[in-house]
Amino acid sequence: MLDLGLLPLFMAGAFALAIAPGPDMAFTLATTASKGWRAGLMALAGINLGAASWTLATVLGLSAMLAATEHALTVVRWIGGAYLVWLAIQTIRKLDALPEGRAAKGMWPAFRRGFLTNLLNPKVGLFYMAFLPQFTNAEIGPVWIQMLTLAAIFFVIGDLVLLTVVLAAGAARSRLERSAAWRRALNALAATAFGGLGLRLLIARDAG
Repeated sequence: MLDLGLLPLFMAGAFALAIAPGPDMAFTLATTASKGWRAGLMALAGINLGAASWTLATVLGLSAMLAATEHALTVVRWIGGAYLVWLAIQTIRKLDALPEGRAAKGMWPAFRRGFLTNLLNPKVGLFYMAFLPQFTNAEIGPVWIQMLTLAAIFFVIGDLVLLTVVLAAGAARSRLERSAAWRRALNALAATAFGGLGLRLLIARDAG
């Protein structure tokens, strides 16, 4: 049960956030560019699991407890940033790697990376803490049910946008990957995205 008066505003906000360039879009695009659309879809699935974990933590109050714990979010942020920088270094080391023979092996790593990238970014949890409660109404039903429902709607809207990104990037890659120069460029794009996201976490003054 949701407040139908707030729902249109929520959906508009969710769509605006989904189409705005951000960590999820950058990571999905980078994964698709370097490994193909199937890996991009797996990365998207991992991102969803990470976001779902933060949503559940928010509903259970764990995000608030973590935010109140001194240095806890900073440690999580540093781990996430270091992980993304490591991904960038690994990608740079494989700039000339051929796409053939890597697709099957790239599925699970893409999922794992998407999950960890989202889970180790405390800004995701703080975002849900700040965004979802604004569109709940305790007078019409349990707030936790409303938050879970809103999160599900948010995921659907975001996934539709990211799915479009994956398919478009995958189509472009399939045409360009035959060229060694373009292959290097696509892998370099992935490395830049991973490194940029990692440094963004590492140099942030705080997680909020």
